[in-house]
Amino acid sequence: QRLCPKSRNFLVLSELRQLQSVEDMPIDFGHMGTLWVLDSDRNGRVTLEELLQFATLYAQLRANFRDYDFPFQIQAHCSLRMFDEVSVEGTDRWVMWFTLLFSESHLVKTFPEYPGVAFLARDAAHMVHEVLQVDEHYGYDVQRFFDLVQRTGEEMGIMSIEDERLDEMVPRVALEKFAEAYIEGFLKLMQDELYFQPQQPVERPGLKTKTYVDSTQRRRSSSSQLPKPET
Repeated sequence: QRLCPKSRNFLVLSELRQLQSVEDMPIDFGHMGTLWVLDSDRNGRVTLEELLQFATLYAQLRANFRDYDFPFQIQAHCSLRMFDEVSVEGTDRWVMWFTLLFSESHLVKTFPEYPGVAFLARDAAHMVHEVLQVDEHYGYDVQRFFDLVQRTGEEMGIMSIEDERLDEMVPRVALEKFAEAYIEGFLKLMQDELYFQPQQPVERPGLKTKTYVDSTQRRRSSSSQLPKPET
């Protein structure tokens, strides 16, 4: 309630990342798989009901793992959920969700000279850089990443970097292009390097949502698909 303004009943990404996990319930609210599972209706907003649903899932999974590796296991479970659902539903929905997730935290601006183009403030690009660990995974510091997104917008013909009004802005569609590359890379990593295969969700009596094989079982089943060492 302290983080959520009285005018609305949901939290956005910038507010979620301010949530403090209690010591015996560590949750990384900057982990993409966790955010995907948490935001169950994929609208870029997290309600109290969604937080409670995630807490229920957390408690169910907690019974299956040892305390010391549970933070890793909850992230693994959420990553597998995201992998399964995106593989089945396609990447377009994920990219749309990604865009909503980062747009909800920032004011969207438009300019008559760039019809149909939505712009976000520099902070949006900075948050993408931080949450996706662009520096670690791609070798781009935050300024290089910001410049890259702006250049992408100019190459697409939807902005001019000579326009001083856009010095601290990025076109939202350019971030969408990065999101497309990110999720395609994630799917390729899961299948081609970690040897996971997407699984269809399972209907369970009495549950409103579909469930998936837990991450421990998935790891065991996938290990048989690893290439055998040469002898």
